[in-house]
Amino acid sequence: MRTVQSLISMYKEGNYYLKRMLVLVSLLTALISCGGNGSGGTVPDVNQAPLFTSTSSFSTLDNSFKTGYQAVATDKEDTAIIYSITGGADDVDFLIEPESGAVSFVIAPDFEHPHDENIDNIYEVEISATDSNYASSRLNLKITVSGNRVLLVIPIVVHVLYQEDTEHESNITEEKILSQIVVLNKDFRMKNTDLDNVAAEFKSIVTDMEIEFEMAKVDPNGEATNGITRTLDLTHESADENNIYFGNSGGHDAWPTNEYLNIWIYDGSDRLGNIGLGGRGQFPGGDPLTDGVVIPYQAFGTINPVARNQNLHLGRTATHEIGHWLDLRHVEMETNFMDTYVPDQQMLMFSEGQKATVHSIFSDGGGREELYENLTK
Repeated sequence: MRTVQSLISMYKEGNYYLKRMLVLVSLLTALISCGGNGSGGTVPDVNQAPLFTSTSSFSTLDNSFKTGYQAVATDKEDTAIIYSITGGADDVDFLIEPESGAVSFVIAPDFEHPHDENIDNIYEVEISATDSNYASSRLNLKITVSGNRVLLVIPIVVHVLYQEDTEHESNITEEKILSQIVVLNKDFRMKNTDLDNVAAEFKSIVTDMEIEFEMAKVDPNGEATNGITRTLDLTHESADENNIYFGNSGGHDAWPTNEYLNIWIYDGSDRLGNIGLGGRGQFPGGDPLTDGVVIPYQAFGTINPVARNQNLHLGRTATHEIGHWLDLRHVEMETNFMDTYVPDQQMLMFSEGQKATVHSIFSDGGGREELYENLTK
């Protein structure tokens, strides 16, 4: 592969110098015809090569094709600039968009298993900027790949739908809501203290999802917020479960789902006080008006009131349903967060394959690409 690339590079080098020689011959001819021997002729201006203004070093996360690096050069003659990859120890690992200069990986890098030439997670590539007159300049770029970092911090808005009775427990406290955020960040970052209980056959594939959550700090109008809305629930006796998503039906409208993760909290108990449905999460690509997660208050967070009698007291319902929101399906994998119908204490891990699935939805064409773009501007 590198031999072929070397031949291509040699061809490009030869073609480049041939063009430069033709330019010099043209200049010499112009000098002679214009009396450029000192007898009063005017020496024509020499075309100047583009000047790179973008940095020569850059850092990016692993497991993503996008590097985030944009090559930028300026041209004194204001002609069009074409970018290309012309060399470097790791040139075969990269692609570049000729007109925009955006650099991406051919294969997404893996911090734990680097495939750069020096196997040190520092990828070296030479970029060329060529103007319309074939004048060219080059930049030696080093892209450092980092691991164990956060791919994305997702802001959450919790819509609390409470019952009219002021003594009813459904109007949960902010403390209870924050206890759920703690659980999410432990579970998704592989920091939960019960990891030792993962089934032996799955220990080798347990992974850090590199995603974190926080309560929204700014609402859609740009105003400061604690990320909590509270609404008198007028949908409790309704047969239409979708009413919970709409203010004009007695629920609460979603905040823009390309900027927030919406979570609706409601009273999910039946007349005997038991939860029938633990929750539901919408997969990417669905109706943006209903995009988010719905969870009974009795299965949300770790502070009372919680459905301890149904083993829904450790906040794992939210971990599971947000997994669906991140495009994860149910699995028959013991101790996995996406296993079905198991108590909270048996939901302990995400796998490397699940991480790849989740990260893919934030890439080009992924189901939550727009969310990723809005949160990383």
